[in-house]
Amino acid sequence: MSRNFLRRVDAITAASRTIMEGNMAGRMPVSGSGDELDRLATALNQMLDQIERLMAGMKEVSSNVAHDLKTPLTRIKAMVEAALRSDDPVQYRFALEKTVDESDRLLQTFNALLSIARAEAGQARSGLEPIDASLIISDVVELYEPMVEEQGGNLSMTAAGGLQVRADRQLLAQAISNLIDNALKYGARDGEPPDIDVSGVTEGDKVVISVGDHGEGIALEDRGRVTDRFVRLDSSRSRPGNGLGLSLVSGVMKLHGGVLMLDDNRPGLLAKLVLPLLRQPG
Repeated sequence: MSRNFLRRVDAITAASRTIMEGNMAGRMPVSGSGDELDRLATALNQMLDQIERLMAGMKEVSSNVAHDLKTPLTRIKAMVEAALRSDDPVQYRFALEKTVDESDRLLQTFNALLSIARAEAGQARSGLEPIDASLIISDVVELYEPMVEEQGGNLSMTAAGGLQVRADRQLLAQAISNLIDNALKYGARDGEPPDIDVSGVTEGDKVVISVGDHGEGIALEDRGRVTDRFVRLDSSRSRPGNGLGLSLVSGVMKLHGGVLMLDDNRPGLLAKLVLPLLRQPG
């Protein structure tokens, strides 16, 4: 072996030790020759970049979880303490009912975080199978129709058959549900019933599932950050939610090799799930 080759191996070994000692910003040296050692160093650096991003995300999520869970836990503690100071059975029942409500919200937050982690880690990749997305769309819309009708609104669906994709049935349904749920919460102007349009079409080599509403929409400058965990825009602070809905949808799309797109519905928001079309053999 040449001295140059051995020097480069020593440099990679030294960089590895530095990283193992805790310097996660360290990277393998690349000479620029494009040989086997360069390809190995480049692959390792890409892996380290991904690990660093995941660790930064975990740190941010841990901080956000602590912040967002403190409030409901504080409310539960206050309600239970108030009930213990009272001899009124009505007060007991009220405290128990509110405690159940707050506990449900906490469980929803934890379940959403687990689903996001599962999707982003690719743990559900083994569950991907060929399915007709139009059937999933139909099932989800049917589930939400009574809710929309109860609010005096309208939920319409246009989806032709043959929307073949490779997907996890449960996660895709969850993504569509989150978009409809988002449209129900934020997609109607004050005093007006919700008007939601759901569609599924093929566009070239893509399947596009769209959920459109006629509410206030999301400003262009905010669309990039609403898929971050726990982000809630000022206009939505007065409504229930944990800021995880669109983050989960984005994670599900990454798992499926797709993307979540947020456009202007003029007026309102048009959310699109763009997935690779599964071509049939022959």
